[in-house]
Amino acid sequence: MLVSFTRDMERRILFVGDSLTCYRGGWQQQFSRMRHESFDNISKGGKRTKWMLKQLEGYQSETERYNEVVIYGGINDSFSSVREDETIQNIQRMVYIARKMGAEAIVVIGYNPEKVIKNTIYSDEVETRCRKRYISLQKRMQAELKWCTIIPMDDTVDRSDSDDGIHLRASGHKKFSKHVMNALSL
Repeated sequence: MLVSFTRDMERRILFVGDSLTCYRGGWQQQFSRMRHESFDNISKGGKRTKWMLKQLEGYQSETERYNEVVIYGGINDSFSSVREDETIQNIQRMVYIARKMGAEAIVVIGYNPEKVIKNTIYSDEVETRCRKRYISLQKRMQAELKWCTIIPMDDTVDRSDSDDGIHLRASGHKKFSKHVMNALSL
């Protein structure tokens, strides 16, 4: 699903991600509005980085031009036991594609799982395992990804900003959009 928010502006952003980036009115839309930039969003709930990569590979031949490609994914890989190496490779390949498109690649590390991923629908064992895997993945993304701008982990969002311990509610999206905006302003 392609969601567009357009105005007659020069700067454009392409978002690629999973459910954490596909909410109408979510952090990505708030972030774009704060910057007075138009955007397209090719994110979809429940998808892994392999799917995100395929979407971006197909999208690179589109006639649209973007100043930035914002990549935010990996949580579904962690919950699905995808190897971290594969996730890192998928995200790095998305960075290469963004650069090939002539856009700045921006990778969002995400929120702090220790503060949000609690009291989910999953068993304590699954929740703990996935939270640890996601934290490990976030650390590797921060340390290993190259040729991109990295938005560091957000520590402002907590469990009260989520209905299910994974997805953000309105208060979380508001905090997260401000975090991303502030990180890019540094």
